[in-house]
Amino acid sequence: MDSWYFYRHMQVYLDTGRHLGRVEEVGHAADYIHVQQGHILIYDWYIPTRAIREVDASGVRLAVSLAALRENCWNIPPETFLMRQGATPGYEYTGPTDVSTYSRVEGYGSAHGKERG
Repeated sequence: MDSWYFYRHMQVYLDTGRHLGRVEEVGHAADYIHVQQGHILIYDWYIPTRAIREVDASGVRLAVSLAALRENCWNIPPETFLMRQGATPGYEYTGPTDVSTYSRVEGYGSAHGKERG
């Protein structure tokens, strides 16, 4: 990896040159950068440094597209970020398959509102 220097609010651009957002935080040991997209509706990206093409005075240039960001699920924070925030990794992303009480709610996990069994 090249020796790059990041600062908060540095502009971030996709491989096409389209503006993505701004650096909000640099991850521990610079493994990833936390990028915020938007002003009113804010969307967070946790982009690994291996996806960075170059860093210059005008900002950070990524080597990936917006589609690649979505495909790689880089909108989900890495466990190291969550642990520093005091969160339990994975807890925020539970769904019906992870929680057994979902199947007991009428209409969920049942055919025509009746329990399977």
